[in-house]
Amino acid sequence: MSEVPAITLVKKQVIADRPADLTPQDEALEQTLSMLCSFYSVSDFISFVSSPKFSSLAMKEKPWIGFEIGLYKDHTKTIDFFASEQEFILADVANTGAFEQHIWKGSAIDELEQALLLWLNFAVGSTQ
Repeated sequence: MSEVPAITLVKKQVIADRPADLTPQDEALEQTLSMLCSFYSVSDFISFVSSPKFSSLAMKEKPWIGFEIGLYKDHTKTIDFFASEQEFILADVANTGAFEQHIWKGSAIDELEQALLLWLNFAVGSTQ
């Protein structure tokens, strides 16, 4: 039996003007992220977000693209994700209680990992 992914990522929306400096590789990644992508663990997801490819696409001066992170086993459990040069933002639109005022902001990748793990605990707990 193969391992089941833990979380998914998909492009949800464009929230600001498209950056003029997007490369063909950035546009190809944006196209790929327009389809549901899955990750076997939060650690896998963090590795992707830390990659030069994701940074080139999303880590601009201001957030311009919004993503949705979801539970693989329950696609109704989602959280919005935004990234910029300065910070990462998680917006818990389902109000699971994982974050104060349903928003988490941080600048360090390890903080993002901990915030996602916290959200997962709340989201998984609400499916049982």
